[in-house]
Amino acid sequence: MATTYQASDPRVDRIIQHLNKDHQESLSLYLQHYKSLPASASSNPLVTDISFDALTISAKGKTYSIPFDPPMKSWADARERTVDMDRASRAGLGLSSIKITAYEPPRGPIQIGLFVLCLFTLLVNLAPGWFAAGTWFHDTVLPWFPGGPEWFAWAARVAVLPMQVAHFGEAYLLDRTRLRKYGVERGSALWWKWIVSCSFEGFGCFQRIDGEVRRKTLEADKNKH
Repeated sequence: MATTYQASDPRVDRIIQHLNKDHQESLSLYLQHYKSLPASASSNPLVTDISFDALTISAKGKTYSIPFDPPMKSWADARERTVDMDRASRAGLGLSSIKITAYEPPRGPIQIGLFVLCLFTLLVNLAPGWFAAGTWFHDTVLPWFPGGPEWFAWAARVAVLPMQVAHFGEAYLLDRTRLRKYGVERGSALWWKWIVSCSFEGFGCFQRIDGEVRRKTLEADKNKH
């Protein structure tokens, strides 16, 4: 039989209050991992009950019981168990404890140069009038391009379709392998910034996210000592 707590037990009240106040994300991950719920069905979760045997969580009007395996021996085990559950949930869902919380624009001459080149390739096809004879860009900049303005326009027309196919594929992979993994909510403003940027420039977004993850990982490792 499950060993339930007494409502007057201040230790358990503190556990429930702490989980509901400070660990909403973890509670949602528990439901996604242990109960196979989609993120939409596990939003705004609340712990409604706890015993040595199980944690009871409600979300979207439904209640779910997640067993402790093995059962806890005392309430002092609660912190370790919930931390282990968070770790197991993230591993099972392919998520990291590192969070990407901001968009990083292209940086460095190579990334900036590629971003500008890809942008111009799109604009030549979408707004050719901006690059027509008599414009500043056509008469001042394009003569420096190998082959002149005519070769630039031809190269842009040939390159635009395979470039965009590749970049849209990279944007899809960015969402699947980086943004979700590092806590960027799909459809959020931050998500759109990264996706639109990747649709223009491609692989540079992967480099910047990986660099930020390395930085935050090193920072977290230092804080452990």
